Amino acid sequence: MTPHELLQLPETLLWAWRKVRRCYQIADSLYDQAELAAFDLNLEAELESIRQDFAAARWRGRPLRLIPQPKKPDKLGNPRLRQYFELAVRDQVAWAAVATVLGPELDRKMPAWSYGNRLYRAAWYEDEAAEQGSPQLNIGPYRHASGHLYRHFKHSWPLYRRHLSLTARRMVAAPIDLSELDHGERRALDQAEGLVYLDAQHWTREAPPGDTLYAASLDLKKFYPSVRVEAILRGFTSHVQGFATDPALTSLITQMLRFEVDDNGLNAEMRAAVEPPVSAGHYNGIPTGLFVGGFLANVAMLSLDLKVDTLLRENRGIAHFRFVDDHAVLAYDFEELCNWISDFAGLLEAFDIGAAIEPDKYVPPELKYILDPETLKDEEDTERPLERGEALISRAAKAAAINGRKPTELMTRTLAQVSMLAATDFDLLTDAGRSQRLEQLEWLLLANIPEQEIRGDTRMAFAAARIALLTPALFRPDEQLLDAHRTMQSYKAKKQLSETETEIVAGLQQTIVDLENSERADWEALLKRHFGLLFEAFTAHPDKARLFIRLIDFCRATGHEGFGRLSVWMGEHANGQYSLLQTYLGTLALQRLARHILSASADLTRSHLLHRERSAAFNFIDNLLRADLDRFLPVGLADAPLQRFERDARNALVAALVLGAFEVETPHPGLAAAMRKRASSILSSTPDPSTLALVTNHSIGTWYHWLLSSTRAHRDAPPPYWQQIADAHRENDLHDTISLRRYPALLPDYVWTAMNSDTTWLALDDAGWLLEAARANPISFQRLDTTLPVVAVVEARLAVPETGMTLFEWVETVRDLHASDPRRSEWTALEIVRQVVDHFLKPDSADLFAIPELDALDRLHPESIIISPAWRDVPDHVKINGNMTWEGWRKVTREHPVRLIETGLEDYRYRENLKEKDRQWPRRLRPIGQLLWGLLRCSFQLPTAWNIRGQERGLIEIVAGDLERLPISSFTLSLLRACLLPRSVETSFLIDFPALFGNEAGLASDDTQFDRPIKSPEALAALLGHAQAVLVKSQMTVLEYRPRQLIPVRLEDITKMDDGIDPEIEELL
Repeated sequence: MTPHELLQLPETLLWAWRKVRRCYQIADSLYDQAELAAFDLNLEAELESIRQDFAAARWRGRPLRLIPQPKKPDKLGNPRLRQYFELAVRDQVAWAAVATVLGPELDRKMPAWSYGNRLYRAAWYEDEAAEQGSPQLNIGPYRHASGHLYRHFKHSWPLYRRHLSLTARRMVAAPIDLSELDHGERRALDQAEGLVYLDAQHWTREAPPGDTLYAASLDLKKFYPSVRVEAILRGFTSHVQGFATDPALTSLITQMLRFEVDDNGLNAEMRAAVEPPVSAGHYNGIPTGLFVGGFLANVAMLSLDLKVDTLLRENRGIAHFRFVDDHAVLAYDFEELCNWISDFAGLLEAFDIGAAIEPDKYVPPELKYILDPETLKDEEDTERPLERGEALISRAAKAAAINGRKPTELMTRTLAQVSMLAATDFDLLTDAGRSQRLEQLEWLLLANIPEQEIRGDTRMAFAAARIALLTPALFRPDEQLLDAHRTMQSYKAKKQLSETETEIVAGLQQTIVDLENSERADWEALLKRHFGLLFEAFTAHPDKARLFIRLIDFCRATGHEGFGRLSVWMGEHANGQYSLLQTYLGTLALQRLARHILSASADLTRSHLLHRERSAAFNFIDNLLRADLDRFLPVGLADAPLQRFERDARNALVAALVLGAFEVETPHPGLAAAMRKRASSILSSTPDPSTLALVTNHSIGTWYHWLLSSTRAHRDAPPPYWQQIADAHRENDLHDTISLRRYPALLPDYVWTAMNSDTTWLALDDAGWLLEAARANPISFQRLDTTLPVVAVVEARLAVPETGMTLFEWVETVRDLHASDPRRSEWTALEIVRQVVDHFLKPDSADLFAIPELDALDRLHPESIIISPAWRDVPDHVKINGNMTWEGWRKVTREHPVRLIETGLEDYRYRENLKEKDRQWPRRLRPIGQLLWGLLRCSFQLPTAWNIRGQERGLIEIVAGDLERLPISSFTLSLLRACLLPRSVETSFLIDFPALFGNEAGLASDDTQFDRPIKSPEALAALLGHAQAVLVKSQMTVLEYRPRQLIPVRLEDITKMDDGIDPEIEELL
């Protein structure tokens, strides 16, 4: 397949959506949450629209919406704003698809010394190799199904800094003394694939006197905005095979690179403050805010990087490193260092990328005056050195000099501590261990550490996030209080108390009150201290939005009342030079608060949560309702002019309050009333769903989907308040119409009418969905036009009298049986599925896909599989003393096999097949896996979100949690994973489309050891039989011939499917 054809694969677009969705989930920037929810709600049509535009080689992106972001203050400490754009979700997904298809080929060509924004690849250590020495690092293919766009942080910046330090050591000493390295540095040596600097043969010069090397760093000025789109296009043309000869692909990418800026919706003050300035109209640069912007920057730089790499291999006296726009250089000679940087600046200009070196960011700063002596004449530059000529060079050389054997300036001790804290499992530590780790986090948060090792905002944001996450786990119930409660319960259990016992109870009551007050005071003091630490870090760096967000996250996680201090800070900075920063942070706060209101509201209805977790959720909402939010953003002032991004955040806040009130109505009616009151003060009208849709200009269906997708609440059934939400859905609104599909049994009358009048409402593979609706609404169904193919199919299915039971009826039957009854067993579920698979493997079926009736694989459905009544009413002759034995039950299943209705039932929720002629086996595993999943959990109730087309593809991973909770054997669990999880389909593509994974030469390490794909129906049948055989070995008969099943679990089976399998079966994998 050509790259243009790969762009049109359904999997490519689905992977792109997963990457974009993950980027939004971790984003600390402003965006329209309703737009994202609307795209997700209409996912199938949105992805198909992108595919059609790709196929037609046409694209017109939405103009970039300018939303300036805070940046580091200038030299005088004045706050600044940098360019940032909000792109349409559709454009983000399209670009992510381009990176998915073209990225692996381009990323593989990048030199090993370039670390920033490298595309995600599987990487792992082979611990078995540790027996012969250190664990072996394996680099697998590029992967997409997980939703990662770029490599993890630990594989980028820390690796960059460690390789820089290790290279310095290698330049002065051929063998690096491993005893001087920490764990992270030793691991970095293993991750030096292709980095010639760490090859002992690369450096041919003798170690300089005193092991002295010279180090410098430089930045590129306003990197993303300065990169010309022509340079990006040249990168694609030069380095993607076949790009120049594919006019459709070339035209498509060229159109996608035509960016336009829309600065409407911003006030004049905000527009004027942006650096660098930007005006409406054509934009020739990489938009900051485009998730694949880092990838595009690497594409633009690739030709230059490869030229530099060639020069480095010729001139073995220089080491050059790049992390996005941050460059570091090592050299044996200071003059050679200066010449190299000068030559590099010339190459930047010659390759016409658009980027240039920022003269004020050289380290050491003296390089600015050596490389450009004219700057010494600038009388306004107060930092000009007094030295000139050789004296200046000597000063700069001294500042650049490092000890290569012990490069303290390049050391990575802070990174090592960050890595250690990130890898620590806090739950496994003792109380003393937790206190120690928190002290280390506090140090990382507030210590004044040079930024060349790790950026200050990154370090502080990491520490703040960990403190916010770990603080709730510090809570320890008072032992005395627990004992007092237990004693009190023992007295309450008595029917009558003596006079002495009554006095004891009275004393206990006072003791409990005193202990509870003491416990509460201690806990609040701890929360106040930790919040104070985070607040101190924020006030020292108010331009670091992540630190501000962590404050709000802390309030949500702990229920601490921190809004008072935040409100004061907002009020103090509402005017003056910090006013624009305050505007941005206030809006960001409302966006974050909206999401937290939803999660807290959902938590208040979850009975499985700990009391302190529900208490934190309640306190968070209660504190929020008391806070003066108008100091963050004037949401309560009707005449306050709001900018576009402010309106988006206000709309999200109001929607969260309205929907959250519905959520908490039953457990906390008073809190719900307060939430509605606050929403009413913002809306200046009744806070009901209809008003919400009208005021925010987003349908209630979109907001309701936002609630459910954000919280994963009400997964399998509608909430009690659904009818009030349904009544607010508008008949002619696209997203409202789609939203109503969520509950087919509760469709309003106008939807049934629409099914008749709009032929696009129902597709043939909606049959399963329509059958559910028809059974719940038989009268409404009878009004449908029977000439519609899908209606005819459902009508025929309803009219078919069956002597047996469908799988729906079968699971209803066995659900109430004793857990040890063989009919409810894992073995029986496997037997049903095995018989279904065997149906398609008859001896006369030589070619599985050549026989038309075998297309019933695409129509497998619980409705089309019939179980004999003998399975329910087991004959007495297979019982002993009235108890069914395993041998007798197996005999029943053989004598009364499962039967299939050949016509089947098309249901998009049960299949991966998306194209008429697509008959690939991996896409047919999903319906089989879903049948087994439903049988094992005794329910075919699918997540309600799957009733909305597209959600069954975008949210298939939600079954992973169910799989982990099922009480089944480890081998069956591995089978289910292979059939259902997205990675299994992705793995099957490794062979068919190696270009998607950067593995055309087959050189990537095999990362499928733990999830081998099931390559054929024969392999599946054999594996099902093996799974049953494993169970049979653990079946037994106990007292009075009662059957019992032990659940066999092997660690090998939890991760691997090929250990312990018959060699004959292994050949089929």
